[in-house]
Amino acid sequence: MENKKTILMIANSDTAVNGFLSLAERLRNRKEIKFVMVCHPRVQIKAAEEKIQKMGMECFALIDFDEKGRKTDRDRIGREYRYKKDNLIISIGKAVGNICRIAAGNSRGKHRARKVLKNDPPHMILLYADNKSELEKFFIYYAKRKKIKTIIAPICFSSPASILSNPTNGFRLKKGEPLPFSAKIVRCISPRSERYSGDERVFFKQPFAEIMDRLMGFYVPNPWVQGSLADMVCTAYPEQYDEIKRELGRDNAEGRLFLTESVEDGIIIDGYQNRKQIKEELAEKYGLHGKATVVIAFSERLQQWPRENDLYNKGLIVQSVLEYYDEVLVSLHPKSNLEENSFLEKYEGCHIVKEPLRSIIGAADLVIYADRSSIARWVEWLQTARVIYPSFSMQDKWTEEMIREFEGQLELSVKKGVERPFPELERRADFSKFILDLL
Repeated sequence: MENKKTILMIANSDTAVNGFLSLAERLRNRKEIKFVMVCHPRVQIKAAEEKIQKMGMECFALIDFDEKGRKTDRDRIGREYRYKKDNLIISIGKAVGNICRIAAGNSRGKHRARKVLKNDPPHMILLYADNKSELEKFFIYYAKRKKIKTIIAPICFSSPASILSNPTNGFRLKKGEPLPFSAKIVRCISPRSERYSGDERVFFKQPFAEIMDRLMGFYVPNPWVQGSLADMVCTAYPEQYDEIKRELGRDNAEGRLFLTESVEDGIIIDGYQNRKQIKEELAEKYGLHGKATVVIAFSERLQQWPRENDLYNKGLIVQSVLEYYDEVLVSLHPKSNLEENSFLEKYEGCHIVKEPLRSIIGAADLVIYADRSSIARWVEWLQTARVIYPSFSMQDKWTEEMIREFEGQLELSVKKGVERPFPELERRADFSKFILDLL
């Protein structure tokens, strides 16, 4: 059997899955490459399997990292620990319980990672991130010992500010609140784990997890930024490139940090160059008759946001768009539940697309999206007409004033028209070629 070069991809989210599948799609004709993707329990594994089948890729293996955890709906590693001042006996009991639980989870993770690496020895490991302290830490642990190159793929933009602004991230206490003993230990052994956000002091992760990770060899020097552990970091965002360079320092970034196209950019360019054909295919598939191809790209709903408010606002957005345009294509975030969003198609002219956004955005005449969405870079790049609404407005039901403001933008887009120039796109280094050169 022909020897193949294995690229191992560590996917801890559906966004990561889509990004890695984009890369595999770009390299599908390279018969000398085998792809292996390891999935975190939160990944929608069946959806990932269906996408791989549609791609028709024979040299693609999908591994469920914690099948038992998925079946029991338990992901105990990193479970949130709520600090509460207890008497000494209870505090000691909690400490022992957390230490045993985290140590056992880390041991299981190391065993699974070692087994994957033994069964499919990779030539390189692609990561979504190296600072999440989840399943990727086990693979980085062995990669350093086996001299396997680890690379962060340019999939999504993240920054310390975005992590700090999300109240579900990290271990948080008010500035005047006394620190638990475990957090005091973390301040000593890992001082860069702590940052400030408004009136809160925020530790990157739960203190017990930080302590146990340090003891078990999973120490991250600067967990707030990409590149503390990986051999190379690739990003498609200049602002993230500059931020990582500042955080790591020029010397640590030299030869390790690269500004490239994202893993999806090549597919977007293909769609942009073949927009007429894609428009025709979309029109035939969804029965479109209007001149303008209008796309709404809905973002992920954050866990703490009420489901009913998010869905209510989506309905308002679709109805408002259909007041000004005959038809609209809705692209749901990879983490979205299709069934709960299916009600949108009851509005005449609304179609939820099955195609990934990267495949159709190049053909869009108007894109509607939230202001913190990562697709903003694509829209700017393609110089597509846009209507933007505030991301955090989706956590509460829109007021009449917010609806009027949104509809005012839609009315203005109609007056301006959505015809646009089709410039030659300025391209950066092709990430797929970057990977081939490393192989």
